[in-house]
Parts: sequence; structure tokens; C-alpha cells
Amino acid sequence: MTALAVEMPTPLWAGRAIVRAAGRMALHVAVEGALLPAAAMFTVPVECRPDAESAPGVRPWAGPVDEGRLCASCLRALRGDPAPEPVRPTPAGTAEALSDPYLDRRERRLRVMPDLPAYAEPRLPAEHGGRPIRWSEWGEAPKQVHCSSACNWCGDTGPGLMAGGRQGNPLAKDDPLRWFVAYRCSYCQEMRVYQQAGSADLKLIAHFKPKSPKGVRA
Repeated sequence: MTALAVEMPTPLWAGRAIVRAAGRMALHVAVEGALLPAAAMFTVPVECRPDAESAPGVRPWAGPVDEGRLCASCLRALRGDPAPEPVRPTPAGTAEALSDPYLDRRERRLRVMPDLPAYAEPRLPAEHGGRPIRWSEWGEAPKQVHCSSACNWCGDTGPGLMAGGRQGNPLAKDDPLRWFVAYRCSYCQEMRVYQQAGSADLKLIAHFKPKSPKGVRA
């Protein structure tokens, strides 16, 4: 009896560099032709954020890759699928009709939905150790597969926001490259800023306390 050979389809990310989000386990697909520097942490354009100016902070990845671990936005870009339509927020002060079994069916009581408080966004540190930091724009943080993306303080389901930073000059011996990453809750605005310490560790260098009551979004 002759065994049949089953041809496995070539994955969409074949031939592309795979990188891991700094501080998280989500995997990104680098854009075609991207060159990865020989560093423990760096910025590189990826399919979900192809602009070099806003490229996220990432780390090299040499482990197994499967569709379940890849960034959903990167996969959507590789497939050429359109981006999902943004959720349209309900206008402030919209009246919502509530049914009341004790009233006639033709009647409805109206309740005005209160506005959610908006908290001011903290500023990213402009320098560290007396040297300026260049930050990327804020973008959605990769979703975590094995743990919750909810904010530990206010309980907002997330995902939160992430920005990558760097300082130094790769061509100057007296000004080495240093890498930073910041995570911020989009509701209570709690923010933590880390510097790469060693080959894989992150060192907390700044913490901006949340503005909302604890557990308000839980």
C-alpha cells in the first residue's frame, strides 16, 4: 500500500522575519525586505505598523511560529483584508428607552446615559540619564494570548497602548543606543516606562499613577 504525500500550504509569512513585541509574547511579521539589526531590542516596520517613524519596539524571535500566536492585524494585512470598521460611539447624552412591566406597553421611560469621565494623557519622558529619547507614536498594544489584557488598576478590558523609544547614535562610540518601551491604559491613563536592561530584562524607569478610582471599569 502506497502512502499518499500531503502537500502543506505555504504560510503567508514564509520568507519574512518574525519578531516578538517588547515585553509581550505576541509575534509580528516584519515588512518585506526589512533588515533586523543585531541587537536584543530594536524598532522595525511590521505589517500592522509599516511606517518606520512609528515602528514598534521588538525583540528577535527564533522559536516556533503558528497563526494562533501571530498579531491579528499583521495577518489581516498579509491577506489583504480590509481593516474592521471602527465602533461608532454612542453620542453623549443619548436617551435609552427602558421597558417597564408596570407601565402600558405604549409608554417608555427614558434614562440619560452619563458621560464617561476623560482623563488627561500623561507625557512620555523626553529624556533619561541626561540624554533625549525619541518616541514613536502610540499604537494599540499586542493582545496577550496566555494572560488578560485588562488594566490592573481600573479593570478596563483593553488592550492598552504601547510606544517604543530610543536614544543614542549607533555611529558614536560615546553615545550608545538604548531602547525603551511604554505601556498606557487608554482609560485611566496609568503609564509605565521601561528601559532595556541586559539582553532580555526591562527596568522600570517611570510610573505615572492612574487618575480613575480603582476597579471603576471592572
